Amino acid sequence: MQVNATAAEHPGEPLYLRVAWLCGVVLSLEGYDIAEVGYAIPSLVDAWHVGPSAFTRVLTAGNIGLLLGSLIAGLLGDRLGRRPVLIGCVTGFGLFSLLSALAGSPSQLAGLRFVTGLALGGGIPLAIALASDVAPPEAQRRLVVLMSVGVPVGFTVGGLLASQLVRLFGWPAIFVVGGALPLAMVPVLARWLPETMSQRPTARWHGQVAALFHNGLASSTALLWVISLLNLLCNYLILLWTPVLLHGLGISPSWSIFVTTMYALGVIVGGLLSASVVDRVGVEPVSTCLLALGAVCALSIGVLDLPLWLLSLIICGSGIGIGGCQSGVNSLSGGIYPTAIRSTGAGWALGLGRVGTVAGPLLGGGLLMLGWHAQGIFMAAALPTFGAMLLMATLGRVRGRW
Repeated sequence: MQVNATAAEHPGEPLYLRVAWLCGVVLSLEGYDIAEVGYAIPSLVDAWHVGPSAFTRVLTAGNIGLLLGSLIAGLLGDRLGRRPVLIGCVTGFGLFSLLSALAGSPSQLAGLRFVTGLALGGGIPLAIALASDVAPPEAQRRLVVLMSVGVPVGFTVGGLLASQLVRLFGWPAIFVVGGALPLAMVPVLARWLPETMSQRPTARWHGQVAALFHNGLASSTALLWVISLLNLLCNYLILLWTPVLLHGLGISPSWSIFVTTMYALGVIVGGLLSASVVDRVGVEPVSTCLLALGAVCALSIGVLDLPLWLLSLIICGSGIGIGGCQSGVNSLSGGIYPTAIRSTGAGWALGLGRVGTVAGPLLGGGLLMLGWHAQGIFMAAALPTFGAMLLMATLGRVRGRW
């Protein structure tokens, strides 16, 4: 590992804390920008006089962008350096979020969400690699888990903010805020974020990916990819379609957004709970237990007829389990792979996982077109979560952690 001169400007400040804070803020902004389109859809349904299923392509396009962005940015991060690629990603998703406020149809919004997703896709793997590079070995997992909580913080704070923005200023304000804040963060990153690796210009991209399956990493890589896919499928199915599902039940757009933020709040709680024990217990056992909780909560929503206040609590419980374990899944990339391929490993784990972020909105939209109600869709969401739970337990055994 190599840290450039920028990293040494404040010798009295632990470098890993500065990197973690800066990356945590970036991930919070990214969390808001990932979720903002879901928060805007209930109002866009009314403003553009179209059905909710018309936005399936919007959600799908954004998540295809996220998938490709994760794959490309992970490779670029190991080849060109984490810092410049991360700053470029933040600039990109800030700019295209601003432009999304000018969209006039689902087709236009879908195109803008695709390019926004390309930039958003790089944030998480690059932040994981940066933080893992500088973290003390005894605190690496805890630091990455805590930093990753920035994403659900962005979901939650963004949801509370969006519920007021849409009420006061209309849906374009959601995208304006989602663009202005990242652009304001760019000069801060340029000034304070260090580079943490030596560049290797002779590295071949196909060699970087192949290395993820060498030296005993094949089983861990394959399991990590499938776990990430299943968990992100369920996360994005719930996160992006819940506002529309609740609105279809007669709940106002602002209240639909508010209830959905209970899921994001649960993700934060789950991340904080897991961070407090992962260094002692291990990521795999903790994540397995969280996934079991999330699956039971999602199944309960489908089976039981719940009043709104209790539904909000159960949705929060789903977030604790399903969303809360994603921070642990992210931290596994930082621990499994060595520095030279860490950004690639994190990027491809998330990139292949992003297949789930595409499949989740498609599944939700398809079920809506078939006439499924909210309860049935939540029952469907429980199935991949049970699968991820079993595979996480298997990964723990493969790595000797359980």
